[in-house]
This record gives sequence, C-alpha cells and structure tokens, in this order.
Amino acid sequence: MTLLVSMMMAPAVLYLCFRYYVVGKQTPQKWSRLRLLLPIALISFYAFPVSGLVDFYVTGSIDVLKYPKPLTYWFWFGLVFVFQLATWMIIVDVLKLAARFFSWDSSSIAHYHARAALVLFAAIFMYTGWKVQHDTTTIKTDNITISVDELPKSLEGFRLVHISDIQGDEYTGQEEIARYVQKVNEQQPDLVIFTGDLISYGTDFIKMSAEELGKVQSQLGTIAVVGDHDYWAGVENVRSALQKEEILLLQDENHILKADSSNILVTGVTEVYSKHANPAVVDSLASHAADAGLKIFASHQVKNNLIRSAKDNGYDLMLAGHTHGGQLRVPFMGMTFSASERETEYISGLYREGIPINVNNGLGFTLAPIRYNAGPNISVITLESE
Repeated sequence: MTLLVSMMMAPAVLYLCFRYYVVGKQTPQKWSRLRLLLPIALISFYAFPVSGLVDFYVTGSIDVLKYPKPLTYWFWFGLVFVFQLATWMIIVDVLKLAARFFSWDSSSIAHYHARAALVLFAAIFMYTGWKVQHDTTTIKTDNITISVDELPKSLEGFRLVHISDIQGDEYTGQEEIARYVQKVNEQQPDLVIFTGDLISYGTDFIKMSAEELGKVQSQLGTIAVVGDHDYWAGVENVRSALQKEEILLLQDENHILKADSSNILVTGVTEVYSKHANPAVVDSLASHAADAGLKIFASHQVKNNLIRSAKDNGYDLMLAGHTHGGQLRVPFMGMTFSASERETEYISGLYREGIPINVNNGLGFTLAPIRYNAGPNISVITLESE
C-alpha cells in the first residue's frame, strides 16, 4: 500500500521538483540555493518507502515498525502536502500563462510568479503541519438526535455513545486511549457500543487497550462487536481481555438489556474482510429476536445485505465503523480522495437508508499514523419519540 501511494505521489513530486528548480533560477542570487533545496525537500518524502525497498531486497522482508517514527510521519505528511501544493502550483502556473495574453512584461510576470511559488511552499507547509496535528489529536463530539417510532417513555432522551476503531498500537497508546475514554465518560452515556478494532495488529496491545476501554462508565455497560484487526489477532484473545473488563463481545448473537421497564435489543454481527456474515444467519438473528422498545444492529463494516435485514426486521438504528472517516482525505484540485471512498459509500456520520446508519470515525489508524480531514470522534446519539 505504501508503494502504491508512493507511485501515486510521483507525478506530483516530479512536477513540483521541476517547477521549483525553474523558480529557483528566477529568484535573486541570494536565494539561488532554493533551486536545489526545495526539490531535495520534496524528494526526501520518499526516504521511508525507499528504505523499505532496500530492506526488502537485502533481508527479504519489511518491518515498517522498526523504522524511526519521524521517517514514517514525514512520508505521510508529504502525501498531503504534495497534493495540496501541486493544486495551488497548477493554479499559479495557469495564471502566469494567462497573464502573457495581456502582453504584460514577461520579466515582471516571472518575478511575481517566483515569489508566489515560494510563498505557497511556505504557507501550505505550515498549514498542512498544523492541520495534520489538529485533525490527528482533536477528538470531536458529534451530537445526533434520532427519532424512533413508538419509543417507550422510559427511553425518551436515552443517550447512546457509539465509538469504534481504537486500534491500540505504538502510535495509539495508553495516553491517547485514556483521553478518548475520558471524552466518552464526559457524555454520561446510558449505553456504549464499540464497533470493533480494539488493536491494530498482533496481541501485544490487547490487554492495555481492553483495560482502558474498561474504564468507560455507562449505566448499562459497554457492548462490542468484532473488527477486522480483532479477527486477525484472534477473537478469543480479544474476547478474554474484554471479558475481564466486563465488556460483552457479541459475535453473531443477540443480547437483551433492561432499561427501567423497557427492553433494548442489541444484535452484534461479525462482518469483516476475513469473515463475511452469513445472510441466512443474519436474517435468522434479526427475525427471531425478542420484541424490544429499542432495537440496535451493530457490525464493524456496513454491507447492503445487513442494511436490508436490519430494515426489514424493524431495527431502529444501525451502527458501524471501519472507515476511520476516511482517515486521510487528501485534497487535490477541489476534490478529496481516500482509500475508504474506493470501498464504500458509508464513510462517516449519519446516513438514512430506510434506517438510520451511523458510521463512527474511531480513534486510531490503519497504515498511516496521521489523520487529515477525518479527525477522531465519538458519536453521542440521543433518542426521542417520533
């Protein structure tokens, strides 16, 4: 994936290197070193993938976690920076070309173009750095009100907090997860539902992540479903760790909660890359579930057959995660691109497909250890009668 991203960056990097080399020739003598320094800075973003390639050809394997974190951050920061800078550089180049049709002095045009290009480099570099830091570390609270038909009076104003994709690892450690959990507790939830991916890989961070998630405080506790990375790490390993923290992990099963005089049904389905939910099992779970004043359907990924089953069987709400909100929504020429957008139309926030579907951004990362235009969030869902 990193190599694919590197190849996608290549045309923009080559274009910018050429343009800034030319710009360097048009600047005063005292700035002439920029002709080489700026292209070198752009090429330096490739230090991470090049190191990986060399490592692979020398040792036959790649362990990206052994590389210094600054090297990894620099590459992914470069991805966002390069495409933003390329967008504005193209605009400036077009304006320069248009100015020539007005027979303006070519030396003046070159003069102002060179300075505009240098200002863009500095301004976009600083802005991208600030925004990456902000979007990666700032946890947003999304307040959502959902109307439920024939909602029991005892559930009026019920506060459900939906979280997902904690992804405990070297980048999302105890401090980050604790801050996320504290934000959840500030909402004074009646129920918390976690839609999977407790860790990013392996088993080293399962215990720590489960212990921090276990500090969530809600009236009816915390219910979880299986995520992709949970499945790869071994569901029993994750289940055991969550069980110690009194967190129930649902794997293709129903669970009834009692809230005052009302029942709440939570159906947890395992829908991940390595194990797609059996449509017959899903329909059986949904159709044979006990009647409840509130019916919630939870899975890690959103799939059309799950939406259909939940809708046809009268569920009031569907919850999912997986996408990280896009995580890196890279802007280029007025558009944004992310890996999640190539996979699903349900990226982030609330959708209505005959049933409300909420997709939570989560906290952690996949592959890139940064976020852009898709910060971490918690979803606070307040219920009211329709």
